[in-house]
This record gives sequence, structure tokens and C-alpha cells, in this order.
Amino acid sequence: MTPLIDERFTIRTGQRVHLRPVAASDAAALAGMIDGLSPLARRRRFHGAVNGLTAARLHAMADADGHREIGVVALAEHEGGLRLVADARCVTDASDSAAEFAIVVAEGWRGRGIARRCVAALRRAASDAGLRWLYGHVQADNLAMLALMRRCGFTLSVHRGDAGLVVAEARCVPSAPVAWPWRHDPRATAATVPGRA
Repeated sequence: MTPLIDERFTIRTGQRVHLRPVAASDAAALAGMIDGLSPLARRRRFHGAVNGLTAARLHAMADADGHREIGVVALAEHEGGLRLVADARCVTDASDSAAEFAIVVAEGWRGRGIARRCVAALRRAASDAGLRWLYGHVQADNLAMLALMRRCGFTLSVHRGDAGLVVAEARCVPSAPVAWPWRHDPRATAATVPGRA
């Protein structure tokens, strides 16, 4: 089941951005964004040295089923067209109530509020899919991502098995009960997230 994600907003540089579920047709655009990442950004996103992704892996990323794996992409106005500038996703773990998430924003598009919007949309989509928790592993030297997680209401703790990793976790946030098309509720990212039970 594809999550109901459809959000349009304007970033501070004036471009319009559209958040929607990832689609199979996004494989080439995902490849282009990932190829354009710096080695450091690739290492932080994939937790290892990645020069490029195989066609099979790109196809799998673009073919998220909307339940076991949820993918959100951000498409921004760029040079008269649309460019895929961010990818956020989560994969359900064995508990069936929590999912591990990851997010990446294209070079030159960070610091514009896109990542925060992607995380908020992912939390709502995960809640709509029946999940209760999102968690992710952030490298301890990735200060920008840790700051983003704090702004999005995630709690942070040192990974028990690896001091070089920080665990970020938050409850999933239900979508606001409004008519389709769904629109961003700014209160969703301002909610206080209690400690995990």
C-alpha cells in the first residue's frame, strides 16, 4: 500500500519542492543524486565506502512497497524542470512495530529545510502504516544530522555496541485528520517525544 504523501512547499531560495512516495520511475534520478554525493556523504548515508549502487539495488530502492519499506522523495524546481534532491526511507524490523530510517539530501540542497520536511513526512507515513517507532544510526561525527534529529524531536543515545554511532529514535506521528490532499502540519515536528518504553 502506497502511503498518502503529497506535500508542496517553497524553500527559502524560492524553489517549490514536492514530497511524494518514491516510484519505480525514480531509479535513474536516485542514481544521479547518489552519484553526485561526496565520498563523505556516501559514507554517512550507507555506513561504508560506496562508489555507486548496482542497478538491482537502485531498482529495490525505487520499488518500496509502502509498508515493509516506505520511501519519500523530494523533487525541487531546477533549471526549468524537476530534480530529485532528497530521499528518506525506513525499513520495518522484525518487531513489526518499528523501522530503521535513513535520509540523504543532494549536494548543494542542504540547509534549506528539505530534510526536516522529509523526516516529518516519513514519521507520518510510518504511523499510517501501523508502525510505532522510527530509529536510525548516525555517525557520532555527523554533527549536522544529529542537530537535525534534535530539531525533529528525536532522542539521541550512544550505541551500546559502537561508541562511534548514535541511535536516534522517535515515536511515529499520526497524520492530521484532514481531507486529501494531505498537507504539512507544523505541530507534528514540535511534539515532545517521550522516552521509549
